[in-house]
Amino acid sequence: MTWPWKNRTGKRLLINAALIAVLLAVAVLGYSVSHRQETMAEDAQRAQQLAQAAQQVKFRAADFNGWQTAYALDIIRAVPEAAADNSPSRAKFLDAAAAFDRELSALESLPAPPEAARTVTAVRAAFTDFMALDRKVVKLYRSDGPGDRKAASEFVLGPEIQLYEQITDGCDATVSLSAAAVDDSFTRLESVGADTRRHIIALSVIAAGLALVSVLLAQARQRLVEERARESQRLASLGQLAGGIAHDFNNVLAIILNYTGFVAEKASDETRKDLDHISKAAERAAGLTAQLLSFIRHESIRPEVFDVNAAIAEAHAMLARTLGEHIELVVVPSPAPLKICADAGQIQQILVNLAVNARDAMPDGGTLVITATTVILEENQANVRPPVKAGRYFQLLVTDTGGGMSPETLDRIFEPFFTTKPKGYGTGLGLATVFEIVTAAGGSIDVSSKLGIGTTFRLYFPVADAPPEAVSATLAPSAVPHGSGQSVLIVEDEPALSTSIARILAAGGYQVRSAVNGPDALAAHAYDGCDLLIVDVVMPDMSGPRLAEILHRTHPRLPVLYISGYIDGILGPNRLCTPETDVLEKPFTANQLLIAVSKALAGAPGGITAPA
Repeated sequence: MTWPWKNRTGKRLLINAALIAVLLAVAVLGYSVSHRQETMAEDAQRAQQLAQAAQQVKFRAADFNGWQTAYALDIIRAVPEAAADNSPSRAKFLDAAAAFDRELSALESLPAPPEAARTVTAVRAAFTDFMALDRKVVKLYRSDGPGDRKAASEFVLGPEIQLYEQITDGCDATVSLSAAAVDDSFTRLESVGADTRRHIIALSVIAAGLALVSVLLAQARQRLVEERARESQRLASLGQLAGGIAHDFNNVLAIILNYTGFVAEKASDETRKDLDHISKAAERAAGLTAQLLSFIRHESIRPEVFDVNAAIAEAHAMLARTLGEHIELVVVPSPAPLKICADAGQIQQILVNLAVNARDAMPDGGTLVITATTVILEENQANVRPPVKAGRYFQLLVTDTGGGMSPETLDRIFEPFFTTKPKGYGTGLGLATVFEIVTAAGGSIDVSSKLGIGTTFRLYFPVADAPPEAVSATLAPSAVPHGSGQSVLIVEDEPALSTSIARILAAGGYQVRSAVNGPDALAAHAYDGCDLLIVDVVMPDMSGPRLAEILHRTHPRLPVLYISGYIDGILGPNRLCTPETDVLEKPFTANQLLIAVSKALAGAPGGITAPA
């Protein structure tokens, strides 16, 4: 008998059989792991849904408690008709209870671990007992008997508080249990990945190089994903840090600008010239801060119709200082004003991103040309992405004389994290950000490049009609609107800035009072009220919007003007303020403040006005 491995043909058959066996094993392993991961991913998704629902129930419980407290205080104070369903406090309490009941029902409908399910059942039982006790309180209070009202007060001070504590404890426990379920799901997913790597390594020993290459490729891809995740986290952290620094720095700039103006009012001509230099330096610093913030904006973009030439001029001034002497920068603005609807800061960000890429493509020097003009595009214009409708467009050309790009690179330049730069010298997000900004503004991009010649980016934006000119913030002092004795309450935790605001408004004809935090403001308003609330958005202990919400419960028509040193972090869905909120960005001048105050008073319900 001749053994297969003793002849060449037999060896090839054995090797081929081994390779086929390994491929089959890899296929079976891949299907098995994929099926396990899909199952675990579904479990993780259900756990996340449970955690989100539990968190929503906890939030509704807090809102329910707030309105129950207001309603209970009316019961304790024996407010007439406090137990009527249409009384302000009880109506809000019933709405909050209904909302809590809906969210709790949604939570109950989701599959949950046994312990979490028991906790949800306990919350439902406590809530049912709470509402039953509330009906008893209402019945006692409506009987009008002195003893019955006293009993109703004792119920809201005793058993109702105990039941709410049970609800709160149950909500907290449900959130913790659901969060633990999410962590457990993702831990099991990670363990599946670890098991997969061990199996692949075992197969690589049997299949030699074939399985080894597969493992190396899998590990390389995993490292790439982890590196991208770390890069995204690092950029997000930098954005948060820059936002916090900008908030504090803009407070300082506001103090410098306002107090410089105060000194200038009484200074000699020579001193006033020196103060003018200080003001211009502070305004330049404010501009640099605004440019920094334009790079970390995400959800709170505020499109507006503006002249593109002005945005290009601002970017030109910054690029001229940063590109370096080896780069010749040529900027050709449009001969006529061009209006588009977009975020001006993002247009500058586009120019900076493209200019930085062009500079890196010309290490030995070259020419960068930025041109603005208008063009007529046809339907389904070739080479533009995404496709655009036929019409008149603003065209922004950015051309460099760098090394150019190959067709393979050109096809991938807008992919997130794709970069041709060495590790540590590029994030791969610059051009992806450009593409996102342009498409979000309803525009399109056309890129052409040749190796050894250079690259041209053609950016197209729909041309917009100019809106009516807004009131300028640099009006002459005699044209700035003044007040006629309206009462203004200022809430600002920076004492020097609060003092400067009060001084400006007092000189502008307003009666001014100041508070350093939310509780002080509530006390001041309760003592004498006000016609307008000016409040910083971000403060210790209580935010500006939270303070306004509390005051609006009893004074819903009170106008509010928010001030903030960092707009991006507070606007948008699930943020402190909405894009329609009146927010005055720091630093601001005296004229800008007076105009904003006049606008807030004029737009208030009831027609409170600030005459010029």
